[in-house]
Amino acid sequence: MPASVAYAPAAFAEAAEGASRLRLAAGTHPPRLTVCLPHAHKDHVFGGVSSVLELARFLAPRYPRLRFVSLSPLPEAGSRLDLSPFAKGREAAPPELADLHGDTPLAVDAGDIFLCSFWRSVLVWEAFAGLLGRQGRPANPFYYFIQDWEPGFYPLGLDHLLAEASYGHGQSCLAVVNSLELARFLAQKRYGFGRTVAVRPSLNPHLAQALSALGRKLPPRPTDRLTILAYGRPGHPRNCFPAVLDGLWRWLAAFRPALPGPVTLLSAGTPHENIVFPDGSELTSLGMLSLPDYAATLLQSHVGIAFMASPHPSYPPLEMAAFGLEVVTNAFAGKDLSKAHPAIRNAPPHRPAETAAALREAVTAALAGAGQLRPAVLPASLCPDGWQTNFRRAAIPILRPSA
Repeated sequence: MPASVAYAPAAFAEAAEGASRLRLAAGTHPPRLTVCLPHAHKDHVFGGVSSVLELARFLAPRYPRLRFVSLSPLPEAGSRLDLSPFAKGREAAPPELADLHGDTPLAVDAGDIFLCSFWRSVLVWEAFAGLLGRQGRPANPFYYFIQDWEPGFYPLGLDHLLAEASYGHGQSCLAVVNSLELARFLAQKRYGFGRTVAVRPSLNPHLAQALSALGRKLPPRPTDRLTILAYGRPGHPRNCFPAVLDGLWRWLAAFRPALPGPVTLLSAGTPHENIVFPDGSELTSLGMLSLPDYAATLLQSHVGIAFMASPHPSYPPLEMAAFGLEVVTNAFAGKDLSKAHPAIRNAPPHRPAETAAALREAVTAALAGAGQLRPAVLPASLCPDGWQTNFRRAAIPILRPSA
């Protein structure tokens, strides 16, 4: 007889169970914007979390009340998100922070409007819509800030289907899509959003400030040595880390011997063990850098390599190009960043020899211009304005509770 194992719920079932821990409060209350986040850890506000907080900052003044709900347990008080930027003018009703992991179900009001930031957070809106339905009320519409094609994060299977199902709420869903490239892809897939607003992403405010402090003039890079910066996230298959390593090794073996100066190989993204190549070269992992350290690393690097098996352009290749690096990345359905900036070139991740050839072109171009003071040029895929101006110009409709 085979051994028995205990039943364990699928990951989505655990998320759905958390979402079901809502209760509808009695009475009538002013509309509240409820922002669903993957976590509430202030030290991990990068990329998508940073962007959704910017959208929340844009929408918040339109609602009398504001609450952030973390789908992960809240960290210790000193590590939680700083809500002070959202508190101005809200002395009577300061912003709240909650999660779905307490002993008491989370109270929601019939006038709540949800801002969902990733597919699992749509499960929370679904649970809320179910509560309203059981009271004979229509579902309130919700904002869905779509920052990648999340079904592509998973192999064909249950999670893929569930992530894709989050795009199926029709007129209830106002999709705010973070990049024109991703918006084109979603349009080709013919998802049934009630309305779609596409925005080009803005440069992270801290990085934009770093460029402004330089007068948008990039300082010369060293001409007697070379630094290559890789976007290294081994735990995220869409970033093709093995292809980054294969391309670097092919370049080292074929083209490194012709360079007279030292070569430094750096990896930023998530921590991993340093990688030693057969010739003794070493890729040093910097892990998850603070934004000031990331800006400093960009300004000291010559070449960047960042793959993304997704229609979303991903921030690193765009940030690298904005800071003057010569960049190797990849095209995808609806995405060709080589058209967005002259320093970006494509290479197919699954062909390491072509990646090495693209790195050779990037290194040649980088060293040729290394000693020069150059202007910072934003890729066309980025919006030159800050997020708040960006969202205002996009004319995002303001959602109200259903009658």
